[in-house]
Amino acid sequence: MKLLATALLLLGISPAFADAPPPYLPTRDVVVSYQVATPGRPPVNYQLAYDAGSQQARIDDPAHGNYFLVNLPAGSAQMVAPAFHAIVAAPDLSALTGQLNSLNQARFTPLGPGEYAGLACQKYLILSDQGSGTACLTPDGVTLHFSGHNARGTAEVTAMNVAYQHNESATFAIPPGYSKIMLPPGALAQLLGQ
Repeated sequence: MKLLATALLLLGISPAFADAPPPYLPTRDVVVSYQVATPGRPPVNYQLAYDAGSQQARIDDPAHGNYFLVNLPAGSAQMVAPAFHAIVAAPDLSALTGQLNSLNQARFTPLGPGEYAGLACQKYLILSDQGSGTACLTPDGVTLHFSGHNARGTAEVTAMNVAYQHNESATFAIPPGYSKIMLPPGALAQLLGQ
C-alpha cells in the first residue's frame, strides 16, 4: 500500500502558492514508467497511464499482475485483479485519493532545474501537514522524480521512460464481466503483502 500511496501522490498534490502554482497534474495524456524504491526492499517498477481530460489514471503493477484504476474527480480507486476476474473495492484506496485531494495546503519552493528520463524539469521542495519531500516536475505537470516521506514511510520514485500519447478510454474502464469484491479497511495491504 505504501508503494501505491506514493504512486497516487504523483497524481494529486494540490499546492498552495503566493504566485501561480506549477502544473502538478499532467496537462497532456501520458504514459510514464516509474521505478519505486523504499528502504529495505528491492526497487519495483510501475507504469502510469494518465488521461488529462478526465483526470483518470491506470497504474499497472507487473510484479503482482494487477492494476489500479484511479478517478481523481470522483475520489475513487479500485484494484483490478485479472487472475481472479475481479475488481477489488477497498476503503484504503478511495481514502488515499481523498487524502491527495485534500493536500491543498502544500507549499512548493523552487530548487532549480533537473533532468530525468531525458526531459527537463523544475525541482521543488514540498512541505505539507501530511509529509515532505522533493519533486521534479516538467512544465506540463509530469512528475519525473519524487523523494519524500509521510506517516506511511519513505519512498523514492524515478521516471525511467515518458511517452506523450493518447490513451484509449478502455484503458481506464472496468473490464466487463468482472466480479466486485469489497474488502474491509487494512485488508488490501495484507493482500498485497505490504
